[in-house]
Amino acid sequence: MRTLLTAGLAGLLMIPGAGAKQMNKPDIKLTASLDMAAPEQQPILVIHITNQSGHLLRIPDPPLLCKSAPGALSLEVKFVPENSNQPQPAIDCGLEVDGSGLPDIRERSKNWLALKPGQSYEARRPLAMGVDTNAHGTYEFHVVYDGPSATPEDDEKLKSAGIAAPSGRFESDKLTYKINAPKP
Repeated sequence: MRTLLTAGLAGLLMIPGAGAKQMNKPDIKLTASLDMAAPEQQPILVIHITNQSGHLLRIPDPPLLCKSAPGALSLEVKFVPENSNQPQPAIDCGLEVDGSGLPDIRERSKNWLALKPGQSYEARRPLAMGVDTNAHGTYEFHVVYDGPSATPEDDEKLKSAGIAAPSGRFESDKLTYKINAPKP
């Protein structure tokens, strides 16, 4: 009996996921990097949204905004000035997004990008859209992508229409960018 129990436990441990709760992988992976040699003659933020869900996902073509909003990219930034007398850049950009006045989410989804499993979407945005490139110091930031649904009702509408879209908030790893003052 003891041998049978030991063999049964060993067999159970060899089955992937058996005996342990499997972690659900998020629908998308968000990565970001800086292209310093871009032809635009300024630093370009290169963002990849990769579908790792195993099924087709739909996403809006995401703008880079100064604040989080459904279906958009934004930056969470920490700025350390080069010298302590330098003023901090403004934190609030004044953008308010509440989703009112937009067409129904099912209608909007007809123009969204379709990402097949494993497929990535690349967004290239000037870094100046998210940081004050005239302020000298060090920026530590990461990119945030908020799924396109503004409300649980939007999630339900998409689900009932058979439209799979990422839900929730996704963050890239942290990036650092330093702007030095010109030498006199």
